[in-house]
Amino acid sequence: MMNNPTCRITAVLMAIIMIGMALTACSGGARGGDAKVDTTPIPSSAPDATYEPIPGGALKLAMPVNAPCSDPLDVTTEEMLNLFSLVYDTLLTVGPSGEIEPCLCESWINEIPGTWILHLRDGVKWHDGAVFSSYDVINTYNALVEMSDSYYKPCLKHIVSMDVIDSLTIRLKLDTPGILGLYSLVFPIKKAQQLMGTGAYRLESMTDESIVLRVNENWWDKQPFISSVIFVERDSNTTALASFEAGQLNLVPTDILTAGKYLDAGITNVYDIMTQDMEALLFNAQSRVFSNAQLRLAVAHGINRNRIITNVYMNRARAADVPIPPDNWLYDSRSAVLNYDPEASAQLIADAGYTITSDEDGLLYSKNGGSLKIKLLTSATTENTIRSDAAAIIASQLNSLGFNVEVVTASHTLGDSESEFITALKGGDWDIALVGFNLAMSNELSSYIAPDGENNFGHVSDALLVSKANKIAEAENEEMAREAAYEFQTYFVETLPFFPLYFRLNSIICSANIIGPNSAREPLLFYDEKNWFITGD
Repeated sequence: MMNNPTCRITAVLMAIIMIGMALTACSGGARGGDAKVDTTPIPSSAPDATYEPIPGGALKLAMPVNAPCSDPLDVTTEEMLNLFSLVYDTLLTVGPSGEIEPCLCESWINEIPGTWILHLRDGVKWHDGAVFSSYDVINTYNALVEMSDSYYKPCLKHIVSMDVIDSLTIRLKLDTPGILGLYSLVFPIKKAQQLMGTGAYRLESMTDESIVLRVNENWWDKQPFISSVIFVERDSNTTALASFEAGQLNLVPTDILTAGKYLDAGITNVYDIMTQDMEALLFNAQSRVFSNAQLRLAVAHGINRNRIITNVYMNRARAADVPIPPDNWLYDSRSAVLNYDPEASAQLIADAGYTITSDEDGLLYSKNGGSLKIKLLTSATTENTIRSDAAAIIASQLNSLGFNVEVVTASHTLGDSESEFITALKGGDWDIALVGFNLAMSNELSSYIAPDGENNFGHVSDALLVSKANKIAEAENEEMAREAAYEFQTYFVETLPFFPLYFRLNSIICSANIIGPNSAREPLLFYDEKNWFITGD
């Protein structure tokens, strides 16, 4: 949840650029050491003790003021995404490691490359007792096709057609032979009635102030332990946190960097949760300096990410060298090779043909009369300066290596495609740019590296890199996808078209008697909610 009544939703499929995220600024902390990419599990603030699960209790969360709540395809906020995920099921879902898993679609068979036979789960019922069938899926699909805009519109990108074979069987045709095309099937299946789904919870009551969900005793899956989930109107994340402190809410997802202050042993737990939000340093391939791969690698080895993560992000970020989250099933830990190493950075600069000179400002490099003078573009909003704070540290570190960095900070408002920052980014008058992206759960990367990619602001042009990315997307099974992904990551860190710095960690703040949220991950916070429970303590 963002500090805004109309906060962004975290993308399940979409590779949406998030260049002006409304993050909370923070003061510096202790100095960090050398940045080594951490491949250990994401730590929780406090491990859950062993309890015997018991049914009952209620989760109490916030929902935005005047939030739309009739059509899950019209979702506009993270809070409503979470609510709808409890009421509606999808054909397929995405597990914590990013793998596709069964939901309303129980199994699928690749009839021919690009064509899948989907076998739906038998015996599923809507909350009103009606029997779920293939026709409900087709109706939802057609409704999505007819919508001019929707959070789930990108689900249609690869779908050519969906046709009923019988009441529990569908033929799906995609424009790609790859198994990753099945990520298209994560949109919620709905009926015309308001908040009528097949999911774990059904609507009990709804007013302008609250929505109360009650456990669906006829759910096809394991019945959740928690009896009800109550969403209470709050106008912002700040208000939601104040309500938590007042005991009116017992669980608040948040992206604030100071979430740790809410930890109170035995009373409140704070869990760090992995996100798809990647901060990256783009290189302008048309730059005199960074058309050279050695200098791109020199920058990577010259940045102490641990110091930035500690001082700017208050340890709510996790370093990564590739544009695949470190907890994802396609991530290759062997790609973690771009550690902080100033000596290696200096050698790479020398190998690129630059010689060292020195003046009153320290070390400088030159080559044929040209220096390593570069322009670093970044953004700031009226709400915070977190990204520009990170850019200042990056500039300082690169200056110490002999670069001459000019930082240009442009204003940006999330969602404004004509903001000062977006205009400057598209204009190309920069050498490196510090930006943020929300990556697709499908790990489709073409938009960042293909010549015509909508997020390829650095003008990456590497046919072999694109070919390796396409090989992932076109893999016909999981084994082939993993093999292709490993090959892509090896080549990526060798050529470094852009430098992924770290993935953001958000937090769940909750009462200590709520057991289970430590397993959560964005964007599907309630993926495993059926196994959560509330103790009587």
